[in-house]
Amino acid sequence: MWSIRSWEKARKEVKHYKRREPEKTALYRIVSQYREELPVIWEDRFQPTYGVLRKEVTEALNEYLNCGLLSHGAARAYCDTCKHSMLIAFSCKKRGICPSCSAKRAVVFAEHLYDSVLEKVEHRHVVFSLPKRIRAYFRYDRNLNNILFNAAWGSLSECLGEEGAAAAVLTLQTAGEALNFNPHLHGAVANGLYLPDGTLKPFENINVAAITESFQNRVLSALHKKELIDDGTVERILSQEYSGFSVWFGEPFQDPDSARFVARYIERGPISLEKLSIEDDIISYATKDGKTHEFDALEFLALLTCHLPKKYESITRYYGHYSCRSRGKRAKLQPA
Repeated sequence: MWSIRSWEKARKEVKHYKRREPEKTALYRIVSQYREELPVIWEDRFQPTYGVLRKEVTEALNEYLNCGLLSHGAARAYCDTCKHSMLIAFSCKKRGICPSCSAKRAVVFAEHLYDSVLEKVEHRHVVFSLPKRIRAYFRYDRNLNNILFNAAWGSLSECLGEEGAAAAVLTLQTAGEALNFNPHLHGAVANGLYLPDGTLKPFENINVAAITESFQNRVLSALHKKELIDDGTVERILSQEYSGFSVWFGEPFQDPDSARFVARYIERGPISLEKLSIEDDIISYATKDGKTHEFDALEFLALLTCHLPKKYESITRYYGHYSCRSRGKRAKLQPA
């Protein structure tokens, strides 16, 4: 089980604002030194593996170099009581590159989810994973991520029961532990079905095997329909003892700290500065299992780019009782 820090305790520990100085981090050194070289060598070295270099990637790298630096713009905060003022550097607000902006986005998302979306009932953390054989299709075409969302929600709706409405929030993650490309979905699912009268009927049993099989069949069927895989590929995947498709459900949780922690975790950014280091121009990225993965700088940047979503891409979706339509209908019934 994960270690959970109290939201309120963490806030009390912050005594005053201190600029984070991103220019001193290993990631900033890598981006600043190799940002201009990356587009020059991309087509010959990286395009066969990562596809065409997207415009939003170069924009995100450029904006990251300005993030948190006073010389690139700042706001002045002033206290009428003590007459103290300070400069707060502007942030880039980009997804996928900047660890600081990703962390802030995750915290804001967690607060929104807990305060405005999730009902005060038990929830479960859920993860949908894919086999390595088909992950590459999602790297070249991010529009295929719709397949993952549709398959995950379809399998939940099909297998959790028809007596009421399920409730889920699902978020796309593409980074594995070692920054490898691993598209999968994290989510929070209410531990029961919402009946027409608004009450929650808890699950007596969750058939994870049935959900996994349904998820697997839906993904393979959608890829086959788009002619990305053929009958032979489908047969080989299904004939294996372990197909690579996986659905995991955590134990129910209800306390606020757990809800916020899971909400923040499912929206986390792909990179951690604590795991990143540079020595003799070799980039090292450590993982929880004690292993260290090494890259040259350009290879590291190329790997990082595949985790950047498109400019207006939605990587979080709300379903069933938590869908925008359902929440909107309930809001209209609330007294003014």
